[in-house]
Amino acid sequence: MPEVNINYDYSGAPVLKAFARDSGFLRCITGPFGSGKSSACVMEIIRRGHQQKPGKDGVRRTRWAVIRNTYSQLQDTTIKTFHDWLPPGMFGTWRVADHDYIITSFPGVEIEVLFRAL
Repeated sequence: MPEVNINYDYSGAPVLKAFARDSGFLRCITGPFGSGKSSACVMEIIRRGHQQKPGKDGVRRTRWAVIRNTYSQLQDTTIKTFHDWLPPGMFGTWRVADHDYIITSFPGVEIEVLFRAL
């Protein structure tokens, strides 16, 4: 697979930049529709996946849960944002029936994202 490089610019979004720089165990981000919250969270998952300590085989594995109230909200907003940034087939495998995305395009990094509704 070719090398992948994603550039996300926080220069016009100080709240998102502060969110990305915060290393707290529990964080929250709020803002209006279209403010970039979901995109910032996609970048955060990718960034944290790269920071994970490698396993014995040298691969950095992480598993994430992305939660919304309904599956319709997941499909219409959050999953769409993930696929806009990280198109399935190019970045990994999207398992439709399970609502799981396994991102494997970054060398030495495997990120599993579980999309779940309450």
